[in-house]
Amino acid sequence: MQGSSRTKRLLPWLALALGAIAIWAFYQLSYSYHFFYKEQNQLFLLSADYISTYRGEGWLARLVGDFLTQYYYYRYAGAAILTMLILGIGCLLYNGFCRLHIHRWIALPLALTAMVFEAVLQLRHDCPLSVTIGHMGMAMAVWLAGVAYQPFRKCMMARGMKTTRYRALACIIGLLFVVPVLWLFSIPKQNLRLGMPEWEIEKLLAVDSEYRFGNYDAVVTLVEQEEQPATEMKFFYNLVMAQRGMLPDQLLRFIPNELGTLHRIGPDTPLYTIKNMNELYWVLGDMTFTERAAMMANVFSPTNRSVRMVKRLAECNIVSGDTLAARKYLRLLEQTVAYSEWAKKAWQLPIYKEKQQLRNQQDTLAVTDNAHFIMMQLLDSNPDNVVALDYMLCTELLLKDIQNFKRDYDRYCSTRPRQKKLYQEALCIWLAATEAPQEKWQQLITMPDVMQCFVQYNQQRGSEALRDTYWYYFDKAQIPEQP
Repeated sequence: MQGSSRTKRLLPWLALALGAIAIWAFYQLSYSYHFFYKEQNQLFLLSADYISTYRGEGWLARLVGDFLTQYYYYRYAGAAILTMLILGIGCLLYNGFCRLHIHRWIALPLALTAMVFEAVLQLRHDCPLSVTIGHMGMAMAVWLAGVAYQPFRKCMMARGMKTTRYRALACIIGLLFVVPVLWLFSIPKQNLRLGMPEWEIEKLLAVDSEYRFGNYDAVVTLVEQEEQPATEMKFFYNLVMAQRGMLPDQLLRFIPNELGTLHRIGPDTPLYTIKNMNELYWVLGDMTFTERAAMMANVFSPTNRSVRMVKRLAECNIVSGDTLAARKYLRLLEQTVAYSEWAKKAWQLPIYKEKQQLRNQQDTLAVTDNAHFIMMQLLDSNPDNVVALDYMLCTELLLKDIQNFKRDYDRYCSTRPRQKKLYQEALCIWLAATEAPQEKWQQLITMPDVMQCFVQYNQQRGSEALRDTYWYYFDKAQIPEQP
């Protein structure tokens, strides 16, 4: 009998533990990239001055939430932290209800419901961890009320007070715990919006995060397994391909495609573009526009603090040689958990010395953020900047701008030939349109397979069998809209 009674007491705790394991498994195995997004869109400094900025209603919840969120940087930390907090809420509520003499088989469903509610609430990519910390504070108030209720109940029973009276008094005493809890842990109501799993956003964040971590093979796998990837996914896919020298080879894999070179940052620019443009300029090698784009992305991040953008600002100033500005950002990062070691050794990292070779040596006081103008300056500064060359030529080909493609090809590839099938196919169109003589064809078309394929395409123009050629794109595809 005693063993059976003990088992019954342990079953509710086992149910809470199993619920927590299920929540952990879901977030870690299917929803982990939301954690990286939340981490990179805040900046928490381990300094007294910074911590002193947490004031007002709910300051403790915001402080603890932001402190723990910085650990989301580590791949397995996010799901573990969130699960432990949710389990803590369930255990506090269950034990608190039991101490208040609510039957355990009523207390258990209430506690499990609270855990599920919290797990669903955190599905949103814009729901801060401070919301869960705030709810944990409320659960703690229930538990403290239960702890106070036990001795109070015994005292009242010893004095012969009626049950209804001492329970009423116990409730009044329990309410006293709510006042400080509300001040320390209360969170604005607009954060309490429930939602369904954001599967499409999780896919985008997966590509974004793996790119940020430098796992380019993972980026390629994630994008290529999609039949029609989202615009943001194609943007990062092209960044990877450009750095591998394969952008012309993969440009027509997804139509319509997204290079990012047609966008400019302005009042009507989509948020995802604002957040990602710094990555494009960084890969191209223009540090002035990288810094501008990173500052704009920082402005549009929650509370205007983004540790990812602060790191990027430090990087572009290291490359551009602005020592004072770089040290300013590095000093901030040295006061963080995840980036302190990087900040201490950033000056010696070889990647930034390599980037210095790609810098724009022209006048950086530009009056336009036209990507073509930027890439021309970069190529005039360093003709070996293949990434800028491919982005320029591929952008023109997506726009079917054969005349400007030929002009830029002649300007930058005459002494450094860029032998790519895509470019050869585009040159065929120019040669045919200008009725060029045979000698010109032999001079420009150096891949025999391209010439044979061009003859075949003209015999069956628009054939699906040749849909992987630029000629098919030129005839059939729509020109991308220019924002």
